[in-house]
Amino acid sequence: MQPALLFVIFLAYFLLLKWMKRFAKPALPLPPGPKGYPIIGNLLDIPSVTPWRTFAKWSKVYGDVMYLELSRQPTIVLNSAKAAFDLLEKRSDIYSDRQVSLIAKLLSWDWNIGLMPYSQKWRAHRREFHQIFNQREMPKFHSIQLRECRAFLQRLVGSPSNLDQHIRHLFTAIILKITYDMDIADIQDDYVRLVREAVLGLSVMAVPGAFWVNYFPFLRFIPAWFPGFPLRKMVDYYRPIVETMRSKPFDKIQQEVDEGKANPSVTASLIERLQRRSGGIALSPTDDELARNVTGIAYAAAADTTASATQSFMIAMSLYPDVQRKAQEELDRVVGSSRLPDFGDHDGLVYIQAIALEAMRWMVVTPLGGTHRVTADDEYRGFFIPNGTSVMPNIWAMLHNPDDYPEPMAFKPERYIKDGKLDPSVRDPLTLAFGFGRRICPGRYLAIGSLFITIASVLHTFNIEPTMSEDGRVFDPFSSVVSGVVSSPEYVPCKVTPRSDKAKQLIQESSI
Repeated sequence: MQPALLFVIFLAYFLLLKWMKRFAKPALPLPPGPKGYPIIGNLLDIPSVTPWRTFAKWSKVYGDVMYLELSRQPTIVLNSAKAAFDLLEKRSDIYSDRQVSLIAKLLSWDWNIGLMPYSQKWRAHRREFHQIFNQREMPKFHSIQLRECRAFLQRLVGSPSNLDQHIRHLFTAIILKITYDMDIADIQDDYVRLVREAVLGLSVMAVPGAFWVNYFPFLRFIPAWFPGFPLRKMVDYYRPIVETMRSKPFDKIQQEVDEGKANPSVTASLIERLQRRSGGIALSPTDDELARNVTGIAYAAAADTTASATQSFMIAMSLYPDVQRKAQEELDRVVGSSRLPDFGDHDGLVYIQAIALEAMRWMVVTPLGGTHRVTADDEYRGFFIPNGTSVMPNIWAMLHNPDDYPEPMAFKPERYIKDGKLDPSVRDPLTLAFGFGRRICPGRYLAIGSLFITIASVLHTFNIEPTMSEDGRVFDPFSSVVSGVVSSPEYVPCKVTPRSDKAKQLIQESSI
């Protein structure tokens, strides 16, 4: 069919839906929100760059529970922690579904556990992931995290100007070693490139309002040569990268398990456990898919999100030298000058813990979290929330709420500390940053552990300073970010130098 004819059919369909809605108005009103346009609703109102800040601004007019009409898709934006906990936690039985994302399907990302609809299939995937990465299992990964962190310190000494690349190398190396028992030599390794490119494609294309194909599915039929329409070109570029990222390392381990040559790894253990469960035979198609998906999302999610938080930490230290100084004083007191930090120092490094919390809050890694879908008509504060509504938690707005975090744009670890301990009366940003209810990030314990040991190790051995622009201005951390599902600084304008000859010696002599 010709695109023009498809558009006419599509237009008639939506006009009919609008007409029918007039005869089926709910008894309660919808939450307030900006008035949209016919058919497309508020799609034109949502910027493709940092939409979370626009939503936070709108909340001052419409309130913390705000209604948007995105074409035929009703959408609620939650701009407060109270609303998010009331709905996504306390009513998780009907707020744990996901909308089926056409973008995810087009990019071959629909195997992602975080994007799967709430179903038996999702529960099976979540159960296997939790069994591997729950809090009790974390100590078994500490040796890998320490080894890769110290290799990171050595790379920083050798080529400090490549800070951003070294950060990405670090976290990809940690998760690849844990998941597939693979070592990567440098940032140019195929596995580093694959995960970066695959996640970038999803992150950029899935921002609300960036691409309309989720709301107008017929757009996927527009050919790549059509002017001003990059969707098909982007899909053709990213799809094979995503498929290779998911399959290439898994196939390698599968072959090693079959040959009896596999070293210990999460993937090898999972394959062997599933084989034992089915009587020692080859994986069934269902189990094969489950194992690929669980290990693939561990690889993709851990590599990108923790790297983003570490980039934010580096920028913060360069802009807040007093925070850096206090952290180094604590490290000198607790760890001393004769060794590097390890996980046994965790409880004594209260200020370092606070820096990790503030790094997760200050420049939020997933500003809009994961969009939930309500599976039954609901009512909240006298407003009607229809079955099928998308519910989007604006985590950026929650973590920059001045009532919970005074001076929210400032980096202040002190806000979490009272009488030398973490203050339980201050809202823990980790209760927001990793999502809500049954959809909370199952890899959060590994992520925060990796972030903690990285922060402690870097501040114990390096000084971090800002690099100035050509006109002498200091970098504005919020002026240049990648606006995606995972948000990160476009670059890290920092200079790192060893704190002392002794610190440099510790790094060079550290075992890898």
